[in-house]
Amino acid sequence: MGKQTVYDVDITTSVPPERLLAAATDFSKRRPVLWPNINRKLYRVFSIGDHTADVEEGTAPVHHRYRYEWTDDGTVRATTIEASAMTTGSIWELQLRPRPGSGSTVHIHVEMGFKGPMGALGKLMMLFNGGGAATYRRWFMKTLAVLESTNGATSSD
Repeated sequence: MGKQTVYDVDITTSVPPERLLAAATDFSKRRPVLWPNINRKLYRVFSIGDHTADVEEGTAPVHHRYRYEWTDDGTVRATTIEASAMTTGSIWELQLRPRPGSGSTVHIHVEMGFKGPMGALGKLMMLFNGGGAATYRRWFMKTLAVLESTNGATSSD
């Protein structure tokens, strides 16, 4: 598969893990609202199973087709099936755990291989924006802001 770039991010939040898991596995038409980095025009669901989904997402002009798999105890993994800038087999994973008292601890793990001109541009943009870990943190913080402002609503379907 080639060289993988690895990013790890840890975040604490007041959002409970159940709400985070619901948002991470919400493949309704609301997904681009919950995950503001997803361009609605590039969002397409191919199939949804019991704990799996085959989904295309993107931020123009980059798109990714992922196979999502998740567990009830708070692990969500997206494996790249096909993408314009990432190698097949690249992953990002969320591990959601209750935080003592209330809220959650979130661990984001990314193993990404970049490919082609779009991959080189994406990697360069991440570097200019503080690095890959900082980029993934910012993206996830946008979702946390949505969840904190919606009082727990994660799906309208």
